[in-house]
Amino acid sequence: MGTLGVQGLLLVLTLLNTTRITMLAHRPVPSLVQLVDGHSISTEAVDPSQRTPEVIQQFVKTSMGLMFTWNPQGQPADTADTSAATDQGVPIGHGRITTSSWQASFALKEDFRTAFLDQVAAITPPGVFSGSAQSVLNIETISTPKELEAGYWQVDMVANLLIFDPTHPQGLAVPFNKSLFVQAVEPAADPLPETSTPLQKAVYRLRENGLEITEIRDLDIQQLAPNPS
Repeated sequence: MGTLGVQGLLLVLTLLNTTRITMLAHRPVPSLVQLVDGHSISTEAVDPSQRTPEVIQQFVKTSMGLMFTWNPQGQPADTADTSAATDQGVPIGHGRITTSSWQASFALKEDFRTAFLDQVAAITPPGVFSGSAQSVLNIETISTPKELEAGYWQVDMVANLLIFDPTHPQGLAVPFNKSLFVQAVEPAADPLPETSTPLQKAVYRLRENGLEITEIRDLDIQQLAPNPS
């Protein structure tokens, strides 16, 4: 009887160990990533449609800032040449948009991009292309993303578009309050990083987080999402 009891105990312990080993085998394995500066960080597997609120907010801030901050110089964002020629812009329909707006447009979903760029061209001052006007998008708040469904969020932005020209040297503030709808997509990677131009690299940076803007609507301030950051 004693031997039978010991064998029963061993069987129970074996089953417990087998269960634990099975759980460990199916657990995502942490990955260690080494950064270019020599530091290492741990990563873990997540759902392909998952994005953190901070990543979504930064994506909206970067893409909208690039879209509506018009500079007379047409240099890409990561060049060191400050003597770049005046931006001649990119033709869009019956108007023109700045090079930075064209660059930022790759953050938009393709079937929404063309129509939205027509609107951007309509409000871009001609003086931007002669060096007599420029603008700044002054973002006041960007709300915490509200998940509408898996991989799809609404982000509310309160901002002012400040336009500087000879008529308004102090800056003309135009309210720019919008609801942006953002979805998760496959992250883009630069296939030829060694030979990419600064402009191409900037476009890939917009897509590397695996997000795109599918729609932009006017925001009802009275219904602004709580807890802005």
